[in-house]
Amino acid sequence: MDAWRSFLEANIVYLHKLPTALIVLAISYVVIQLAKNVVVRTTTLAKVDRAAQTMLKSVVSFFGWVLALAAVLNVMELSELSLALGGSIALIAMAVATGLNNVAQDLLAGIFLLSDREFATGSWVKAAGVEGRLVELTIRKTRIRDREGNLHTIPNRTVDGGTYVVVPEELVEESQRQAGA
Repeated sequence: MDAWRSFLEANIVYLHKLPTALIVLAISYVVIQLAKNVVVRTTTLAKVDRAAQTMLKSVVSFFGWVLALAAVLNVMELSELSLALGGSIALIAMAVATGLNNVAQDLLAGIFLLSDREFATGSWVKAAGVEGRLVELTIRKTRIRDREGNLHTIPNRTVDGGTYVVVPEELVEESQRQAGA
């Protein structure tokens, strides 16, 4: 019983800080929801791929809650824990940035490919070791259907980073006639 009493006496100082901490959590929740809505709206307007949109929303939510927890620890005057959490955030941010590198490369390459008028849906192309009809070009992926009907999905960074060839339609028809003869 004495151990319980000494525990309560040692931690009573945190009890009067609890309402402020709860207010910080409530405000954090609202701010995080607003930030996620902004991400969804802007990525929808920019026609960003659904997977990238979901990932960005998760990153915003994760960092928002980590910062909210750091703020609560600071309000509770547990600065050492708050600083340790901040250091952890920096390490996690580096890991996330490394993971997002491929996505950023795909998005940038997608912009360049989408702006190439010859590299358009319906064209016969050779890209990333695949030859076939360009079926779909999104901001992150290129989809090519080969002669056998297989659908190849290639990251845009691979297509843009290598050599791609747009084959003139008359050469495609001639090649198909020769293959059929």
